[in-house]
Amino acid sequence: MAQAPDPIRDGILWIAEDFSQIVRNALHDELGAPTEGTRWTNRQLLFHLVLGQNITRAAIPLFGFFSHLPPAASRAWSRLLEAGTGPYNWVNWVGSAAAGQLLTPATMGRMMERTTRAIIAWYDRADEAALERGMSVPPSWDPYFTPWMSRREILSWAPQHYRHHRRQLTLTTIEEGPNRPAGTNPPTP
Repeated sequence: MAQAPDPIRDGILWIAEDFSQIVRNALHDELGAPTEGTRWTNRQLLFHLVLGQNITRAAIPLFGFFSHLPPAASRAWSRLLEAGTGPYNWVNWVGSAAAGQLLTPATMGRMMERTTRAIIAWYDRADEAALERGMSVPPSWDPYFTPWMSRREILSWAPQHYRHHRRQLTLTTIEEGPNRPAGTNPPTP
């Protein structure tokens, strides 16, 4: 009997598969080219894609921790993070810019694979109660964040974040299609 499709699991696995294909096929001389709508190069944005998957992995225990506290605790934490949006944006940009220059695309691919395996291993063991645990998050940090998110929602956020930034890559080896419609230039978050 065939298993029913699982959009969350499939989305997380798709990120790793797609990323692997991108880094395998990327032309070396295009890695330093600018992206569409960001200040990063293609190579730097590739690291930002890995970072998004790592944020998803880190959110699993963080959301679990805050879900055991009174709701006011995560609201206070979210307000504190929200107040630090300026420094966060700078660290987000500089971190991806620096790591994108230091790490090879092959290394980024291995990082993506390891992180994805860890997320899937957790997800495959999680029950409904674990998936519904959540916390308040700073909505200004990402256009796909909402003021409160469950683990299920952060797992669904990962492919949204990935597709958003994937469209900004200017690598000619990326296939056109439903994940990169021809002629799109999405706004920068």
